[in-house]
This record gives sequence, structure tokens and C-alpha cells, in this order.
Amino acid sequence: MLPLIGITMGDPAGIGPEVTLKAAARKPATCRLVVLGDLQTLTATAIRLSSPLIPTAWTLTDPYPADSRRLPVLALSTLASAHRTPGQPTSTGGEASYRYVETGVHLAMENALQGIVTAPISKAMWHAAGRDYPGHTELLAALTHTPEVRMMLVGRQLRVILVTTHIALARVPAALSTEHIKKTILMTAAHLTRFHGLACPRLAVAGLNPHAGEAGAFGDEEARIIAPAVRHLQEQHHALVVDGPFPADTVFVRAVQGAFDGVICLYHDQGLIPLKLLSWEDGVNVTIGLPIVRTSPDHGTAFDIAGQGTADPRSMQAAITLAADMTYHRST
Repeated sequence: MLPLIGITMGDPAGIGPEVTLKAAARKPATCRLVVLGDLQTLTATAIRLSSPLIPTAWTLTDPYPADSRRLPVLALSTLASAHRTPGQPTSTGGEASYRYVETGVHLAMENALQGIVTAPISKAMWHAAGRDYPGHTELLAALTHTPEVRMMLVGRQLRVILVTTHIALARVPAALSTEHIKKTILMTAAHLTRFHGLACPRLAVAGLNPHAGEAGAFGDEEARIIAPAVRHLQEQHHALVVDGPFPADTVFVRAVQGAFDGVICLYHDQGLIPLKLLSWEDGVNVTIGLPIVRTSPDHGTAFDIAGQGTADPRSMQAAITLAADMTYHRST
């Protein structure tokens, strides 16, 4: 039986419902889909888009719809129109979007869902609803009792994995440690082997400073922190293929040319600038370290264009396809 992938609808006032319907209409043949969300929001969006899909209330004990036009929906909220108006987010909508994710994670942990794809949420509306999480990643880690997670972005030509994420650039050097870099490398290798079908992933580590420090002329973090992490892993894990630190202005070119399966990046923009340059329309966010499959489109709620029918679904399509691929590799 094809894996069942749950799409959490995201903030009802954002573009999540729209890109979900657009992507679901072009879903890969490798999975079945169910949306965890608000039936009224999805129905109104389907009408506005003249979608070929008919959002249909469904439960996990029901037979999966034989009619491909029917999109199953686990109706987890019944929002009044004031809380599902495109472009007008509310705390009630934020609370609903939180529940979609919470339920999706619980179902994935029970294997009732084989993976989840999370549409964009509003962190501000989560906070307004009293849900004090910085975003999806932190909530997913808490709900799955996962002590450490990492963010990976996947595009057609490149995978980047972040050692640090949403911190000020001035704080990055102090946040780096040999142990943290080693842990990121090991988590990445394990994830790519388990979920991406790479028996021996080839990993590169980017340097922090220009020219990877130029032998100490432009900074000592490479020699003091980064190189020891790589060297220790090479000595301790002979089957692990990792090298670096490489100058960041050339390592991504080499990765795109096929030399590496992933690049370990030390801070947010170091990895996301090349990834988004190459895969602006279809980049995918993946959480490394979780016991479940989770992907997400690499964009936000876009309240400014919500309801206009212009949202690009390609990142959501790519997230669904990657989630289905990950479930396949996990089961083989």
C-alpha cells in the first residue's frame, strides 16, 4: 500500500491552503495524501481556485477515497470566516495551525501517517495563541522527545545542513564548537543513509572565514575548531566520508558538480544563499534527527498574496515528493 503522507495546512490566512490544493492536484503516484486542517477553509480555497479537487471530510478508519478528485481532510477545526480570511491572520487561526502540526506528529509517531509535510505557519500567531515555540523545528523536537535536531535544505542540485540557524552573525563564532560540528556531521550522515538511500554519503564542511582562514591570516576558527572536528571523525569513523574545511566560495560549486552529497554550513545564510539561488521555486526544508519523516516547503505564509491565486506550489510539490521518497528509503 502506498504511504500516507499528512499535509498540515498551516496558517488558514496564509498561502498554505492554496499551495496544498495546487500541489495535491499534481501529487506523485508514489503516495496517498491527507490534509490535516480546516474543511471550510480548504473548500472555500478550492472554489476560489476552481480546483479539480473536492476537499472531503475523512477519518483514518474510513476507506481511502477511490475517486481521485476527492482530497481527504482530517477536519481538526471549524473556523469562523473571520479566522480564515486570506491575509488577515488571527490568534485563533494560529492555535488551529498549531493543532494541525501537533496531531500530525502524534499520528506519524504512531505510524498512522508515514510522513508529514508542514505548510507555513505564523510564528507571531503561535505566540499570540500562547504557543511559545520559535517555529516548527522546535515543536517537532519537543513532541518527538528528540534532544538534538538540525535543519537541512534540499534543492535539485544541492543539500546544505546548518550547524547554527537563527542567531545573529556576530554570535556565530562563539556558538561553534568542535563537538557541535562533529555531531552535525554524524547526524547528517545517518539521516542521508536512512532516509535518502545513500550508503556512504560524501560530506564537505565549509570554512567560516574567507579562504577558510588562509592559514590563520583571516581567522583561526578553521584550525582551532573546524579542522579538529573533521580530523577526529576521519580517525574514529573510517567508513565516514567527510572532508574540509573548504573555502565557502568554491565548495558549493564542487557540490553542484557532483563531488559531495551535502555541505555542512556554519551559519544560516552561508547555506541558504546558494540553495535559494539554485532552487528558489522548489527548495525543501527537512528536519534531521527526528524519528519521523518531516519535510516542508521553503517559504513562509506570504500573507500579502494570500487569496490572490498566485502562490507558487512548486516548493510544496517538491516537499511532498521528497517525503514520499524518504518513506520509501526508510522502509527498504
